[in-house]
Amino acid sequence: MTPKPASLGKRVSEWFWRGVPAEKARLLPELSARAIALAQRARNSADLAQSSTEVAQSAELDNSAVAPGDPIENSAEPNTSELYRQSVYWASCALASRSDENAGTSYDQAIWDTLDEQLLVAAAPDRALQLRNSLRSGSFVYFAELPAAEQKVLSVELRKLSELLLAKVNERSLALHAVFWQRVGRFSLLLLLLLAIVGGAVWERNTREGRRDLAEGKPWRASSMFQPGCVSPAQVCSESPTLFFHTIEEKDPWIEFDLGTVQEVSGVRADNRTDCCADRAIPLVVEVSENHKRWRTVARQDVEFTSWRATFGPVKARWVRLKAHKVTYLHLSRVRILP
Repeated sequence: MTPKPASLGKRVSEWFWRGVPAEKARLLPELSARAIALAQRARNSADLAQSSTEVAQSAELDNSAVAPGDPIENSAEPNTSELYRQSVYWASCALASRSDENAGTSYDQAIWDTLDEQLLVAAAPDRALQLRNSLRSGSFVYFAELPAAEQKVLSVELRKLSELLLAKVNERSLALHAVFWQRVGRFSLLLLLLLAIVGGAVWERNTREGRRDLAEGKPWRASSMFQPGCVSPAQVCSESPTLFFHTIEEKDPWIEFDLGTVQEVSGVRADNRTDCCADRAIPLVVEVSENHKRWRTVARQDVEFTSWRATFGPVKARWVRLKAHKVTYLHLSRVRILP
C-alpha cells in the first residue's frame, strides 16, 4: 500500500530534521551551574589521570639508567586509579546535585551508594562488587598496596566507569550534538545529491547537444583569417586552444557552416573566447539560408556572453552563419547547430 503524501512528507521531514530524537534530548534534565562545575572537576581529574598514564609510559621507554634486573615499582597505576576514582566521585556528585544542591560541598561516603549498578557492571562485568568496594576504600595509598596485576585491572575499570559517568552527566548535550551532526550529515547528503542531479543535467544537456550537433564534422569558412587557427571542419586543435578561428578587423565579420543538405534547425550554441576580448563578438546574429543567396536572421545577442544558446522556431537551412554587426574582430571557441 502506497503511503499517503502527507504521511510520506512527514517521514521525510522526520528523517531529515530528527525532530523526535531532538525533542527527547531536550526533555533530558539540563545541568545546573553547580552540576557543570562538578562535571568540570570530574573531567579535570580524568585528564590528569590520562596525562599521568602517558608520562609513565614514556618513562618506561627511557630506562637506560636502570641496571638490568633491578626491581622497579610501577607507581603510575596507584596515582591514575586515585585520579579516576576522584573523577567518578565528582561525576556522581554532579548527578546527585539534581536533587541535592549541597552535593560535592564536602566528602560524603554515601555518594557511592548512588552509583547505578548497571554502570558498575558495564565497567567491570565480573567485578562490580570489588569495584564498588575499591571506590569506598580507595586512596593512592590503598591502590599502591594492591598487587601489580590488581592495580592494572582497577585502573582500567575506574577509567571505564569515569567515562560512563561523564557520558551520563553530559547525556543531554551529547544527544543534542548527535542530532545536530546527523542533520549536518543528511543536509550534506542532500546537497551532494542536488549537485549530482544538477551536474548530471548539465552533463546530459551538453552531451545531448554534442550528439545532436549538426555542425559536427561539417565544413566552415570565415570571412577572413587573421592568424592560423583550426583547419575546417575541426573546431578543436592544439594550434589554437582558446578559439578555432580569428578574423581580421573588418565590418560585419562572420563564420559560416555548410550542413551539406537542407535540414531543420531550431537552435545555435556559441561559446565565446574566454581568455580575452569577449565584447568583440557583440552584437552577434544568427542567419540561415537554403540557397546561399537569401539570408534570414533568426536570433540576436546584444549582451556580452561566455556561452550563448539561441533557440528559435524550426527553420529550413543548409547554411548557418554567425555574424558580428560592427567593425570588429570575430573569434569563437565553439559553435553547435541544433536540430
